[in-house]
Amino acid sequence: MKNGLFRFGFIFTIFLLFIGISISPSIIGNVEQVTNPSVDYFSINSYTENFGSLAYWSFDEGSGNLAHDYSGHGFYGAINGASWTTGYSNYALDFDGEASNVNLDLYSKDLGFNKTDDYKISAWINTESTQSGVIYMMTYSSPMPIFYIKFSPDGTLQMKVQSTDICGLIINSTDSYNDGLWHYIEGRYYGNTVNPMMELYVDNELAGNDSDWLCPMSSFQFKMAKIGMGTYDSEFFNGIIDEVKVFKIPSTPPEKPKISGPASGKKETEYPYIFNADDRNNDNVKYIIDWGDGTTDTTGFYQSGINVTVKHTWISDETYNIIAYAQDEHGLNGPNTTLSVTMPKTHIYNPIIQLLLKMLDRFPFFEKILNLYNN
Repeated sequence: MKNGLFRFGFIFTIFLLFIGISISPSIIGNVEQVTNPSVDYFSINSYTENFGSLAYWSFDEGSGNLAHDYSGHGFYGAINGASWTTGYSNYALDFDGEASNVNLDLYSKDLGFNKTDDYKISAWINTESTQSGVIYMMTYSSPMPIFYIKFSPDGTLQMKVQSTDICGLIINSTDSYNDGLWHYIEGRYYGNTVNPMMELYVDNELAGNDSDWLCPMSSFQFKMAKIGMGTYDSEFFNGIIDEVKVFKIPSTPPEKPKISGPASGKKETEYPYIFNADDRNNDNVKYIIDWGDGTTDTTGFYQSGINVTVKHTWISDETYNIIAYAQDEHGLNGPNTTLSVTMPKTHIYNPIIQLLLKMLDRFPFFEKILNLYNN
C-alpha cells in the first residue's frame, strides 16, 4: 500500500512539473524605464553649450575698444567710435548717430538663428533722437535674411525678420520712446515650421506682435551683425545702449515616449496602447510605432505631453516588441522606447481532466508509467 502511494505521488509530482513547463505562464511585459534627465533649455551646440544666454554685452568695461561677452562664449565686439558713459547699470556706450557701432561680424553665424529656433534679444536704451537708428541688426549681404530692432524717426520702434523678398514678419510700436528716459526693450521670436511668431516688449509691456508664414532660413546665412548701426552702413543709432543680451533656444528632439497598455493577451483581439512624450520646445509631436509583426502606424500631430491612444491586433501567438518614438513638427526624432507583449500559446482555462488528457497525448511515456502502476 505504501509503495503504491509512493509511486502515485511520484507520478503526480512529475505530472505537475510538466504542467508548469508546458503551460506558458502569465507574462508581464518589460516596459523600458524611461528617465528624463534635466536638460538645459538654452543649450545651443557644441560651441556654446550649457549656457543660459547666447551672448551678454554689459558694456561695463568703462574704457578700451572691446566689448566683452560675459556669457562665456567669447563673442567679443569691436567698438568703433562709440564713447563710454554712465549707463543704466554702471557704464554704457554712447553712439553718435554718424559712424559709431559695435562690430560682431566674426560671430554672425553663431548669433544668427534658424526659422525653427526661439530667439530673444534685450537691451536698455536712452535716446532723444529723431532720426532712424538701429539698436541691433543681423543680415546676409543681400541683405536677406535680415533681423533687426530699430528706432523710426518718430521715436516708435520697429522689429523685423525677413527671410526672402516675399516672406517676413514686422512689428511697429504705436508709442514713441525717444523721450530721454531709460527704456527696457525685449524682442522675442518663436520659431515654427509654418508660422513663427514675433513679440516686442517695451518696459515689460507688449508693444506689438506678428505671426505669418516665413520662408526657411538658417543661422549660417547671417554674415554680418552690428549693435548701433545697420549692417549696410546706414541708420546709425544716436543715443545710449546698455546691457545687451541674446538668448537662443534651438529646436531639440522630443524625449522618449512612455508606453502603457496590456503586456499580454489573446491573438485576434484588439488592444489599446497609450503613448506620451514630452517636448522641451512645446512642439507638437506624432508617434511612429513598429508593432513587431511587420506592421507600423504613424499618428497625426498632437500636443506634446498628452496621452495618445492607438489600438492594435496581433494574429499569431508570439512575443512582440513594440518600438515607438516621437517626431516633432520640425522633423526631429526622439529616442525609442520598447514594450514587450506576449500572446501566450497555451492558456490555463481548461479543467484538470482536459489538461491530463492533453498531457497524456503530448507525453506518451506517461501512459506507460501509469500502465506499470496499474500492473
